[in-house]
Amino acid sequence: MIFRLVAIATYSIFTYGVVNRPIIQYKSISVKLKEERPKFSSEIDNNNRLQTDGIYLFGQSRQPDQIQNEYFVFNLKNGKVIGAFYLPYSSFYCFYGIHQKDSLQVKVIDSYNNSASDYTVDLTKYHRIDQVSDNDFRILKSCQTNYQDLVW
Repeated sequence: MIFRLVAIATYSIFTYGVVNRPIIQYKSISVKLKEERPKFSSEIDNNNRLQTDGIYLFGQSRQPDQIQNEYFVFNLKNGKVIGAFYLPYSSFYCFYGIHQKDSLQVKVIDSYNNSASDYTVDLTKYHRIDQVSDNDFRILKSCQTNYQDLVW
C-alpha cells in the first residue's frame, strides 16, 4: 500500500511584548495520510517515457559500469516491472512494481534480510542506457526468477 503524506506538524511560536511577557501564538497543520493505490497499465497515460515492453537500463551516469554510480535494470511488461538496483561490482537489490508516466512505483527487497520497502523512482533523474550487459541480464534473471509469480 502506498500512502501520501498530505501535511504535518504542530508548533508554537513565543514572542515577547514590551513588558517581557510571552505572547503565545499557536500554529497548527493537520496530519493526514491518504491511501493511494498505484494505477495499473490500463489506467496509465499514453505519454509514458517507456511506451513499449522490454528490458531497460538506467543510471546516474550516461556510461554503464561507472564505479560509485547507481544503476537499475528492469523488465517492463504490461505496465508492470521486475528489476534490480545495483552499484557496479557490488550487491544488488531486486524490486517489483508498476510503471507510471516518468516513474516506477516499486517494492524493493533487501538482499540480506528479505525485508521490503516502498520506493518511487523518478526516471527523469536518470539516464537511459541502451547497452544492457550480460551482467545486467544475469542480475535481472535472478530477480525475475524470484518475483515473477508476484508480478506477471
